[in-house]
Amino acid sequence: MPYRGQTFASFAEFRDRGGRLRELRPVVSVGSFDGVHLGHQYLLNELVEWARREHCPAVVVTFRQHPRAVMLGRDMPSLNSPEQKLRLLFKSGLDAVVMVDFDESVRNLSAQRFLVDVIRGDLNARGMLVGFNNRIGKDGEGTFERLRDLGTQHGVEVRPSDPVTVSGQAMSSSAIRNHVAAGDFLWARKLLGRPYSIGGVVQHGDKRGRAIGFPTANLPLEGLAYPPTGVYGVRVKVDGTWHTGAANIGTRPTVDPSRRTPLLEVHLLDFDGDLYGRELEVEFLFAVRPERKFAGLDELKAQLARDVAEIRDRAAQEEYQ
Repeated sequence: MPYRGQTFASFAEFRDRGGRLRELRPVVSVGSFDGVHLGHQYLLNELVEWARREHCPAVVVTFRQHPRAVMLGRDMPSLNSPEQKLRLLFKSGLDAVVMVDFDESVRNLSAQRFLVDVIRGDLNARGMLVGFNNRIGKDGEGTFERLRDLGTQHGVEVRPSDPVTVSGQAMSSSAIRNHVAAGDFLWARKLLGRPYSIGGVVQHGDKRGRAIGFPTANLPLEGLAYPPTGVYGVRVKVDGTWHTGAANIGTRPTVDPSRRTPLLEVHLLDFDGDLYGRELEVEFLFAVRPERKFAGLDELKAQLARDVAEIRDRAAQEEYQ
């Protein structure tokens, strides 16, 4: 299909530029899709299969920030950046994603106005797949039953998606965030259906790592969920190729004692090249040690050499391939 893989930044943009996507009356699902975990993947597969049976596009509406951050008025760390989320969503075979800001205008839409004005109006959808226990509209009044009744009135078929559990645990982005915050990569992997990772564009740093023989790529953590401070064995994807690496999450107390904001620094083993401005994906394999302050650079360098040797040895084992 020639329209596959399109991204729209607003409902109005889809209405005005959707073309064949809108003309063919897509089936749609709405949600934060934070982490695009196994439960989300199950729903996305249902949506795509429904679309193929109807010979129409499959479209997802999602948000750049977590809706609860707006509703609760506090930070809600995300399991992936908007760019990561888009890549993961499109892996399911979607034809388009409408990624909008969850602002007060969206928050205050009633379930009826959302279904009539957005789903039926802007998107011209024929059907809507509602995730398990998902509520849409102001104050969460849009239960599946409410949306189904509204859909019947306005020519939109509304279907429910089944719940998904893994090892008896219900799928939940909140549960995954808790596992990540505890450094439990095994459970995070079970619920995500893939290893936990952080993606981002490499920022310029102070080049202190290069000065001590361990050059690092610096990635921002702002707005993201991340593991406890410490050193980790990782795999790093650069231009489609995976490299073993050593990662540090923390404030670098030995070289930057005044820093308070954590940073992700990644040292790629056996890699030579400029990474500034390039997009990396850092996949966490195992914890090595907590972050700590050293007496000086010589002690830090010696410990980093031991960290790298341990990571080489453990990453070479079959379970981490």
